[in-house]
Amino acid sequence: AMIYAEIIDAAGFPPGVFNLVQGDGSTVGAALSRHKDVQMMSFTGSTRAGTAVTRDAAETVKRVTLELGGKSPNLVFADCDLEAQVSASVAECMYNTGQSCDAPTRLLAERSCYEAVLEIAKRAAEATEVGDPAQEGAHIGPLFDRIQFDRVQAMIKMGLEEGARLLAGGLGRPEGIDAGWFVKPTIFCDVSNDMRIAQEEIFGPVLVIIPFEDEAEAIEIANDTPYGLAAYLQTGDPARAERVAARLRAGAIHINGGGFNYGSPFGGYKQSGNGREGGMMGLEDYLETKTLHGLG
Repeated sequence: AMIYAEIIDAAGFPPGVFNLVQGDGSTVGAALSRHKDVQMMSFTGSTRAGTAVTRDAAETVKRVTLELGGKSPNLVFADCDLEAQVSASVAECMYNTGQSCDAPTRLLAERSCYEAVLEIAKRAAEATEVGDPAQEGAHIGPLFDRIQFDRVQAMIKMGLEEGARLLAGGLGRPEGIDAGWFVKPTIFCDVSNDMRIAQEEIFGPVLVIIPFEDEAEAIEIANDTPYGLAAYLQTGDPARAERVAARLRAGAIHINGGGFNYGSPFGGYKQSGNGREGGMMGLEDYLETKTLHGLG
C-alpha cells in the first residue's frame, strides 16, 4: 500500500485525491465508518468486518458497498469434458493458495460421474506444486500469515472430525517444507453440505466435493449457503447451462471455464455483499443523483 501511495504521488495526483491511512479495522476502519464527513464506505474483506462497517456507518446514514466472502459452488455434470473441467476446477480453487473470495471451493459432482471426478481431482491436487512464491513457475505459495495458517489448519482438522473423507493433502506442511505458512493442497470428498467445511469460507487451498443426484438437487445444494459471490457450471448442454445459471443465486456465473470479463460489474448476493465493482454499475455506486427543476 505504501508503494502504491508513492506511485500515485509520483504520477502527480493533486493532494487530497488519494490518502493512505495506516491502522487496523477496529480503530481506523471504525473511525472512518462513523465519521460525519465521510459520505461513503466501500469495503472489501470478510463478512464479519463488512457487518461492522455497515453498523458503524448507520449512525450517519452514509452509503455502503461491500465485497465480502464466498463459498462458491461448482456444478459438474456428467455431460461435460470431465478430465479438462475437473482439472481446471481444482487449479482454480488452489489459485493464489485458495486466497480468492470467489474461488470454486465446493465442487458438486453428479452421482453418475462421481467416482471419475474423485479420481481426476485427486490426481490434480497431488500434481499441484507448492514452493517459493518469489520463483517463477506454476506452483502455489504460502498463506498470508500465521493467523490464516492456523485458521486453515483448524478447518482441515474440523473436516476430519466431521467425518468427511480426506482425498488429498491434510494437516501440516507439504513434504520437504518445514517452515513458513505453507499448506498442503487438500480435498475432502463424501461431504455433506451442512458440514462446517461446506458452509464456512476457509480461504486456503481446501476443496470439498459433494455428490448430487439430479439437476434440481444440484441447484438446491448450490444455493444452500449464506454467500452468493460466484458460481461455476460445467456441462456440455447449452440449454442446461442457461437453465441452471438462471436459478443460481450468485453475482457471477462461470460456464465451462469462462473467465471474468473485466469491465463487467463484480459483486455478490446475500452475505457476499452489496453494490458492484467495475462496469457502469460500479461507477454509479459512487455518484449522487441531482435533478434541476425550473431552469429554462
